[in-house]
Amino acid sequence: MAADTLVNVLALIPFEMRSRMRELEHAVPGELTTCVYTDEFIQCSRDRSYTVALVPDSLSAHEWWTVWGQLTTLDPRPSILVYALSSDFPMWSGVLETGGFDVIVAPFPEEKLRKVITLAAEYFAQRSTE
Repeated sequence: MAADTLVNVLALIPFEMRSRMRELEHAVPGELTTCVYTDEFIQCSRDRSYTVALVPDSLSAHEWWTVWGQLTTLDPRPSILVYALSSDFPMWSGVLETGGFDVIVAPFPEEKLRKVITLAAEYFAQRSTE
Protein backbone atom coordinates (compact mmCIF):
# COMPACT_ATOMS: atom_id res chain seq x y z
CA MET A 1 0.00 0.00 0.00
CA ALA A 2 1.32 3.43 -0.87
CA ALA A 3 2.57 5.51 2.03
CA ASP A 4 0.24 8.37 1.08
CA THR A 5 -2.87 6.18 1.09
CA LEU A 6 -5.23 7.29 3.81
CA VAL A 7 -6.84 4.51 5.81
CA ASN A 8 -10.21 5.40 7.34
CA VAL A 9 -11.24 2.91 9.99
CA LEU A 10 -14.71 2.74 11.54
CA ALA A 11 -14.64 0.68 14.74
CA LEU A 12 -17.47 -0.50 16.94
CA ILE A 13 -15.95 -0.81 20.40
CA PRO A 14 -18.57 -1.43 23.12
CA PHE A 15 -17.70 -0.28 26.65
CA GLU A 16 -16.83 -3.80 27.76
CA MET A 17 -14.17 -4.08 25.02
CA ARG A 18 -12.49 -0.68 25.54
CA SER A 19 -9.69 -1.99 27.75
CA ARG A 20 -8.84 -4.81 25.35
CA MET A 21 -8.77 -2.50 22.32
CA ARG A 22 -6.76 0.35 23.87
CA GLU A 23 -3.91 -0.06 21.34
CA LEU A 24 -6.22 0.54 18.38
CA GLU A 25 -5.78 4.31 18.39
CA HIS A 26 -2.03 3.92 17.85
CA ALA A 27 -2.37 1.05 15.38
CA VAL A 28 -4.44 2.79 12.71
CA PRO A 29 -2.28 4.24 9.94
CA GLY A 30 -4.81 6.97 9.18
CA GLU A 31 -8.09 8.18 10.66
CA LEU A 32 -10.03 6.27 13.31
CA THR A 33 -13.69 6.76 14.14
CA THR A 34 -14.85 4.78 17.16
CA CYS A 35 -18.42 4.11 18.17
CA VAL A 36 -19.76 2.57 21.35
CA TYR A 37 -23.29 1.78 20.19
CA THR A 38 -24.60 -0.05 17.15
CA ASP A 39 -26.91 2.82 16.14
CA GLU A 40 -24.00 5.26 16.28
CA PHE A 41 -21.90 2.89 14.14
CA ILE A 42 -24.68 2.59 11.55
CA GLN A 43 -25.04 6.36 11.36
CA CYS A 44 -21.29 6.90 10.99
CA SER A 45 -21.16 4.32 8.20
CA ARG A 46 -23.74 6.39 6.31
CA ASP A 47 -21.96 9.70 6.84
CA ARG A 48 -18.75 8.92 4.96
CA SER A 49 -16.76 6.20 3.24
CA TYR A 50 -14.45 3.93 5.24
CA THR A 51 -11.62 1.67 4.14
CA VAL A 52 -11.94 -0.78 7.04
CA ALA A 53 -14.78 -1.59 9.43
CA LEU A 54 -13.90 -3.28 12.71
CA VAL A 55 -16.73 -5.04 14.55
CA PRO A 56 -16.86 -7.34 17.59
CA ASP A 57 -18.20 -10.86 17.44
CA SER A 58 -19.91 -10.25 20.80
CA LEU A 59 -22.92 -8.40 19.40
CA SER A 60 -26.40 -9.83 19.89
CA ALA A 61 -27.80 -11.65 16.86
CA HIS A 62 -30.05 -8.69 16.03
CA GLU A 63 -27.17 -6.17 16.30
CA TRP A 64 -24.85 -8.43 14.32
CA TRP A 65 -27.21 -8.73 11.35
CA THR A 66 -28.08 -5.03 11.47
CA VAL A 67 -24.40 -4.06 11.34
CA TRP A 68 -23.50 -6.71 8.77
CA GLY A 69 -26.47 -5.79 6.58
CA GLN A 70 -25.50 -2.11 6.64
CA LEU A 71 -21.83 -2.75 5.86
CA THR A 72 -22.50 -5.08 2.95
CA THR A 73 -24.74 -2.53 1.22
CA LEU A 74 -22.17 0.28 1.27
CA ASP A 75 -20.52 1.31 -1.97
CA PRO A 76 -17.62 1.11 -1.71
CA ARG A 77 -17.88 -1.58 0.93
CA PRO A 78 -15.13 -1.43 3.55
CA SER A 79 -13.03 -4.47 4.31
CA ILE A 80 -14.75 -6.00 7.35
CA LEU A 81 -12.62 -7.21 10.24
CA VAL A 82 -14.25 -9.08 13.11
CA TYR A 83 -12.46 -9.14 16.45
CA ALA A 84 -13.07 -11.81 19.06
CA LEU A 85 -11.81 -12.99 22.42
CA SER A 86 -11.75 -16.52 21.02
CA SER A 87 -12.59 -18.12 17.72
CA ASP A 88 -13.26 -21.45 16.14
CA PHE A 89 -13.35 -22.67 12.56
CA PRO A 90 -17.13 -22.28 12.05
CA MET A 91 -17.00 -18.65 13.22
CA TRP A 92 -13.97 -17.82 11.11
CA SER A 93 -15.33 -19.53 7.99
CA GLY A 94 -18.74 -17.89 8.52
CA VAL A 95 -17.14 -14.44 8.52
CA LEU A 96 -15.24 -15.21 5.33
CA GLU A 97 -18.23 -16.82 3.60
CA THR A 98 -20.39 -13.76 4.23
CA GLY A 99 -17.81 -11.38 2.81
CA GLY A 100 -15.69 -10.43 5.79
CA PHE A 101 -11.95 -9.97 5.36
CA ASP A 102 -10.67 -11.71 8.49
CA VAL A 103 -11.10 -12.49 12.18
CA ILE A 104 -8.66 -11.07 14.74
CA VAL A 105 -8.41 -13.04 17.99
CA ALA A 106 -7.28 -11.56 21.33
CA PRO A 107 -4.85 -10.37 22.50
CA PHE A 108 -4.81 -7.20 20.39
CA PRO A 109 -1.31 -5.67 20.56
CA GLU A 110 -0.62 -2.59 18.43
CA GLU A 111 1.62 -4.41 15.94
CA LYS A 112 -0.95 -7.14 15.29
CA LEU A 113 -3.75 -4.61 14.81
CA ARG A 114 -1.64 -2.44 12.51
CA LYS A 115 -0.68 -5.41 10.35
CA VAL A 116 -4.21 -6.73 9.87
CA ILE A 117 -5.67 -3.23 9.31
CA THR A 118 -2.99 -2.56 6.68
CA LEU A 119 -3.75 -5.87 4.95
CA ALA A 120 -7.48 -5.12 5.02
CA ALA A 121 -6.83 -1.65 3.56
CA GLU A 122 -4.70 -3.17 0.79
CA TYR A 123 -7.52 -5.58 0.00
CA PHE A 124 -9.97 -2.66 -0.11
CA ALA A 125 -7.68 -0.79 -2.53
CA GLN A 126 -7.33 -3.88 -4.71
CA ARG A 127 -11.11 -4.36 -4.88
CA SER A 128 -11.58 -0.68 -5.70
CA THR A 129 -9.34 -0.90 -8.77
CA GLU A 130 -10.95 -4.03 -10.21
